Order: sequence, then structure tokens, then C-alpha cells
Amino acid sequence: MRTSLLSAAAAIVTIGLASSGAVSAQEAPANPVPQTQTAQAPAQTQSAQGDPIDRATFIRQMDAEFARLDLDGSGFVVPEEIIESQRRSARTEALRQNQIVFGQLDANADGVLTPQEFATLANPDAIPVDASPLMSQFDSDKDQVITLVEYRIATQSNFDRIDTDRDGVVTPVEMRAAGISP
Repeated sequence: MRTSLLSAAAAIVTIGLASSGAVSAQEAPANPVPQTQTAQAPAQTQSAQGDPIDRATFIRQMDAEFARLDLDGSGFVVPEEIIESQRRSARTEALRQNQIVFGQLDANADGVLTPQEFATLANPDAIPVDASPLMSQFDSDKDQVITLVEYRIATQSNFDRIDTDRDGVVTPVEMRAAGISP
């Protein structure tokens, strides 16, 4: 339930940011959480899994999330704290996933991977693949085929978006301004 509460709370925050212009519509959750309630009902919303979340619980969850981000306890969250928090979360998740994979590879559950057990890791058929992100980005006529023309239009459009001074050259300054590290 804790995860669903945090998911719903994050969705509400994301929707709030999207409506304020801080997050693009593409970054908003696919299944937005309703934000408005009737006057008779208590301030309540539902998580992505349907568990109700009252306002007090939501505020406690958001305060806990803020405290998690505020690493030095100053009452302010600065970009460095967000980056460090993201690194910690990514590390924790990577370790969790590593333990799962190790357990799946350790066929005899002896806590040691033999070369034969480890070799099962190199199974390209086990890696899920999804063409839809690239198809949606480059297949402009949605015929499930990307032509060279479609590919060039999309990539040149991106180049033109980054080349803000329209001189035909993308500089490191323009790349940084577009959020791309040169």
C-alpha cells in the first residue's frame, strides 16, 4: 500500500507540475489521478491501484518524500540533494535487481555462480525489446515503416530545434541549452 500511496502522490505532484508548466504534457502520468472532489466528500483521491488516499495521508507521504530529498535536513531541497537522492535510489534499485538476477542464475541455490550458470545471463532472447518508442518518434505516417525521409525529417527537426541561432551549426552552448551534454 505504501508504494501505491507514493505512486499516487507522485502522480498528483506531477499533474500539479504539468498544470503549472513545470512538466511537459508528455511527462505527465498516463493515468492521471483525479484532483477535484465533490463538496460533500472529504478531500480524497485514489492511487493508481484504486486505494483511497485522504488529504492527511497524502500530506504525510509528501512530507516524508521531502524529508527523504532534504539530505542535510535544512528544510530546503537543492539540486545536489536531488541528484544524490536519485543516485541512492538508483543504487538501491540496481542492488535489488542484481539480487533477483543472481537468484535466477543460481540454479542450485548454493550462493555461487558457476560458469555454466553465469552463461545463461547472455541470452539475448530473454531481453524484452520494444520498437514502439522509436516507431512513434520516427514513423510520422504511422504505417509501421520508417523511411529514410521520415528519419531525416525527425532528426533534422531535432537539429533545427537545438540550433537556436539557425546558423546550421550546433554548438556546445546550444546543446547544453537543449539539455544535452556535449
